[in-house]
Amino acid sequence: MASHRIGARVAGLSPAQLCAIIEAQASASDAALRVAEEHAARLVEQPEWVLSEVLLSPDLAPHILAQLPTKEHAAKGTLVVVPIHALTR
Repeated sequence: MASHRIGARVAGLSPAQLCAIIEAQASASDAALRVAEEHAARLVEQPEWVLSEVLLSPDLAPHILAQLPTKEHAAKGTLVVVPIHALTR
């Protein structure tokens, strides 16, 4: 019942106050931290350099792909890392 009022209650808080609340709650448990991380990953836009220089790095791509569960992502075994410059031709 009280959850529908939370939006109105926090609407006037500053970004710093909201961050303090999120940090305090996220540190309460591993599950809370996981939920906070999931929301941040979904809502916070990553800078372009993160996408182009980090996530697409030929050195890191195999390690990132290795974290994916094989049964759900069977294509990961067939992926080939293509240098960025090859895509711009």
